[in-house]
Amino acid sequence: MPYHIFINRESGNDNISIFYDEPTFVVIANKDDLPAIQLIEESQKPGIYILLGDNKRYVGQASNSIFSRLQQHNTNKPWWNKLIFFGREDGHLSKAQLDLLERLIIEKMNTANIDLDNSTQGNKSYIDKLSKFSALSLWNKVDKLLNDVANIDLFNSEHIQTEDNSDNSTLNSHISIIFGESLYTGKSHRDVFTQLVSNLVLSSELDKLIPLMSPNEPNTVQILGNREYISAKGTKLTKPIELTKYHMYVNFSKIGLYNQIKKLAELTGKKVIFERW
Repeated sequence: MPYHIFINRESGNDNISIFYDEPTFVVIANKDDLPAIQLIEESQKPGIYILLGDNKRYVGQASNSIFSRLQQHNTNKPWWNKLIFFGREDGHLSKAQLDLLERLIIEKMNTANIDLDNSTQGNKSYIDKLSKFSALSLWNKVDKLLNDVANIDLFNSEHIQTEDNSDNSTLNSHISIIFGESLYTGKSHRDVFTQLVSNLVLSSELDKLIPLMSPNEPNTVQILGNREYISAKGTKLTKPIELTKYHMYVNFSKIGLYNQIKKLAELTGKKVIFERW
């Protein structure tokens, strides 16, 4: 059964992305965006938040306003630079549901050997079956949005890609995929991705990529655009495609690039084999 996702990029700040899959919202932003985050209604609701820094994360919950907790951590946890938070659009998340979700994410991160700044394993409180089902259904939507749309794997032991991260290189080896009848190889996952996208744009397959096109700067969802995308910090998040007017968004993690290539295969009707990835 198809499902519909609405994506909103705050026009006043290109670093804030909001994903909706009713009744769920997920917000992804940079720490520098806190003044703008305060202005979006999702930040004033109960929910779960994850702080991300260099090889470290923190999972927390807010029973009232997520933003008030982020304000506190802006002072007492100076190490983080990116954040993710989620909740219900109607704000209906009980303390028992928040405890369950917080503990679930902490357990998954511990299993993945991720360095957590949390001092506890989360709270345990009684939760009835219906509330538990509702909370886990919410989490399933969040997990799907992060992986399939935002290209973020929270439980990857490698640091989640942010705009300051460099290319994903594999030393002394080559990455390779077979896409359709063509073989693509490179010294990094991003190298293979840029070759593939460039070739598709320059080929007769271009019309099939229309769902991935933005009339302005490219982004994590519409990876092709007519303008270069430079972050507020001066980091280039795109690469130009030679001999065309297009720029492609390249600031993805390894799993993000993998998901984008699978999406390209679906749009073009090609078979993809990840030989060395």
